Amino acid sequence: MKPSRRALRLDRIILVALFVVLTMVTGFRLAVLTPIGQVADEPAHIARAAALLHGQLLGQRVPFTPPGKSTVTVPAVRIDYGLLNASIGEMGASCAHPGTAVRTADLPWTRNQIIDIDYNTVQYFPALYLPGTIGIAVGRLLGQRPLAALFSGRIGMLLAYVLIGALAVGVARFGAGVIFATLSLPMALSLGASFNQDGLLIALSALAGAILTIDPVRHPKTRWWFLPIFMLVIASKPPYGLLLFMALTPLAAPHRWRRAFLIAIWGSPPLIWVVVMAHVSLMPYLLGPYKPGPLWPGQAGAVFTTTDPLAQLRVLTADPLRIVTLTAGLLIDSGGFLIKSGIGMLGWLTVDLARWAYVGWGLALAAAGAGVIAARASDGARWNWLDSVFSIVLVSCSVIAIELAVYLSWDKVGSAVIYGPQGRYYLLFLPFLMLAIPRLGGRFSRVMVAASVVPAVMMAVIDMFYLPGLMAQRFCLG
Repeated sequence: MKPSRRALRLDRIILVALFVVLTMVTGFRLAVLTPIGQVADEPAHIARAAALLHGQLLGQRVPFTPPGKSTVTVPAVRIDYGLLNASIGEMGASCAHPGTAVRTADLPWTRNQIIDIDYNTVQYFPALYLPGTIGIAVGRLLGQRPLAALFSGRIGMLLAYVLIGALAVGVARFGAGVIFATLSLPMALSLGASFNQDGLLIALSALAGAILTIDPVRHPKTRWWFLPIFMLVIASKPPYGLLLFMALTPLAAPHRWRRAFLIAIWGSPPLIWVVVMAHVSLMPYLLGPYKPGPLWPGQAGAVFTTTDPLAQLRVLTADPLRIVTLTAGLLIDSGGFLIKSGIGMLGWLTVDLARWAYVGWGLALAAAGAGVIAARASDGARWNWLDSVFSIVLVSCSVIAIELAVYLSWDKVGSAVIYGPQGRYYLLFLPFLMLAIPRLGGRFSRVMVAASVVPAVMMAVIDMFYLPGLMAQRFCLG
């Protein structure tokens, strides 16, 4: 028996309500229990968000003299001195130093702005920091001190994360379980409840993937929202840009050149942003003197003091096969770490989950994927093998692009392996991979799809208690 549209709409409403309640409760507790700065790279993201308070949209290059060394040029933003101290004041919080949080909470606002050196976040597009910036501003207006205002900023980021995630779950015509599971993962939710914009990038990717599930024949205009939404992702992380070509699907549909033209239009702003960043703030990382690694094809006695993308590019062009061997080697050698850090390694990858949590979320993701297979072929955009292959190729090339971007911009020249990629970088691909899964559901499709979401819902319910308790225990908060 074919389920009615009303029944399917009710299923979506229930799943959206569950998502909002579960992620909001768990996310709020994570936001207030996790010490400020105890999420990966959060102080640098706070600096970017705080700079928007006084209208600094772009970073700047400034001279900097390390102790005992010559002056160098570094990328930076300006930030209130009180906020800067509050953003790093709790990083030393531990069971052995319980007074750190108390002292940080008493720090006042100042009238002075200080330069904060940020190699990563200074180049990111500022739009996704606005919820955090607004939260800080509201907190200050309400009389909060800098540390309390930063917690308000976290709540702003969480509200944006939950709103975008709820839209994604509600919009998806199939694969809503995959989106629910992805955005409920401890890693994704921890990021969403912090200033680290990776949380919102994951949520926007989920929304973009959900929009592509909509039937382009019935709703041609709605599908085009994919382009401006995903543009926000690649404005901050250009290596994901190849996924913009998902807008070409279904490949068999007419007007391919018009779609390609629209892709070019929406792909232009991120390119312009990259050019601007390269001109005003993009800089190589200072590393100190070091000899290049074994893959360096140049002079043996060369010495480098920074990362060097052009030199790394020379490593790749000397043997183009390294594009495959280096990226595949990372997945093979570090696959376990990538999966683990994608599901959840909280803090600065220092807080592991229990083994059962990794197993449970792995099974939840697998069940959600099976739910896509159980969906009916008529649910949303039609599946065909050509679009499926195209999706897999784009995701595969994007994985290579992400890993090579890290190799070129982060690793030492001539390194024989790629260091730096973490599991959260790959969460953005899950909503697009589900588009490649064939839908074979029949008579009992609605029941099977609903059942496929149950493991993720159960894990999310457990995490309402487990994750806050884990962080409270880790930082001796009660």
